[in-house]
This record gives sequence, C-alpha cells and structure tokens, in this order.
Amino acid sequence: MAQKMMSCRDVALRLQTYLDGELDEKRMEQIRAHLDACVDCGLEADVFADIKKDLAAQAIPADSDALARLRDFSARIAEEANS
Repeated sequence: MAQKMMSCRDVALRLQTYLDGELDEKRMEQIRAHLDACVDCGLEADVFADIKKDLAAQAIPADSDALARLRDFSARIAEEANS
C-alpha cells in the first residue's frame, strides 16, 4: 500500500529537524520522497542546507561558561513556565 505524500506545509514544519537528522527513519524517508517530487520544497531544502553548511564552516567554538549560563537560563524559564 503506497504511503500518502506529505504536504508542503508538513515538510516546511519539519525541514530543519530533517536537515539536522533528528527524525526517525520513516519520517526522514517521507520527507526525502517529498523533496524528490516537489521542486519548490527541494530547492528550499537545498538553500537551507547550503546556509547550514556555510554557518558551520564559520562557526566559532562556544565558550563553555556562556553555554552553562544559557543552560541555567533555559532551565529557569522552563521551571517558571511549569509553575
């Protein structure tokens, strides 16, 4: 039985997590199939992938103290949101 093709909207909502490889294999394959069939979404994915690659090439290693402060800040916000 053939799977229903994902919509452009569904792909757009998941494109970044797809490019980051953070989806399960079934969802990755669904998006891959859509990108192969849809020229507009395929071009958008290519542009985002190029931007991601360029940014990674220019990335400066993050300061560990700054990361720790960001994690603490994030935890405080999540704690406040849950109270």
